[in-house]
Amino acid sequence: MERWSGKVALVTGASAGIGAAIAEQLVLDGMKVVGLARRVERVEEIRDRLKGAKGELYPYKGDVGKAEDIEAVFKWIKEKFGGIHVLVNNAGIARNGNITGKSL
Repeated sequence: MERWSGKVALVTGASAGIGAAIAEQLVLDGMKVVGLARRVERVEEIRDRLKGAKGELYPYKGDVGKAEDIEAVFKWIKEKFGGIHVLVNNAGIARNGNITGKSL
């Protein structure tokens, strides 16, 4: 992971579960991690726990189900860091209906 030290990662769904664990490990490995989540306060708690780690966690409030939130986080990352090196697209969205789109 040394080659990724100092690089920028975006982790969606970073507030809990697998997303939180991935974001935390990437910070420990020295990456600058943007943690995107609807419950940004949970990402802030993780950031606070990781003070003094090799990398840094940047909490960002957003919902992957909203195109404007995705556009905003990529714009923010480009302005702040110049772009991203790693995308962990962990968050999902829920939609009611069946997979074929046909009525039952």
